Amino acid sequence: MLGQNRYTVGNPISPGAKVPRDGCVVNTRTQAMLAEAQRLLGFTLLLEQGSYNPGGDPTSAGTHDGGGVVDIAVTGMAAAKRTDVVRALRRVGFAAWVRDPSQGDWPWHIHAVAINDTDLSSQAQHQVGDYYLGLNGLANRGPDDGPRIPVKTWEQYQRGQ
Repeated sequence: MLGQNRYTVGNPISPGAKVPRDGCVVNTRTQAMLAEAQRLLGFTLLLEQGSYNPGGDPTSAGTHDGGGVVDIAVTGMAAAKRTDVVRALRRVGFAAWVRDPSQGDWPWHIHAVAINDTDLSSQAQHQVGDYYLGLNGLANRGPDDGPRIPVKTWEQYQRGQ
């Protein structure tokens, strides 16, 4: 095993159990992150798609196959409010973007990936990497058009870092 007897993991990350939310499935870590983003925003977010949904939506290219990934409904939200949601999600440890129909075969929504979720699909892991590079997480590897804030994980947010 790589690194065996060379270091000790002091604070392991666990996604937790799978739990229902808005007719979807997420893990308890993702649920806690969403709850904190909602607290910051002062309103409830509604999921259109959750995690652990292999093959459930072909336009998702496998990002929702594992844990830590959600699509949030934005029906009736003005552009400024969508940006506020993305900012709150990013603040608590998500790589998040507003998605619009000009980018792919999907309706307006917010796509969010929980940074460091240990159940992420490889596609979702690549999106997190793109987020760190200032990219949009799509196949075209375009620039990130969302609000720029310091990148944090959920655990860093909880520690106030």
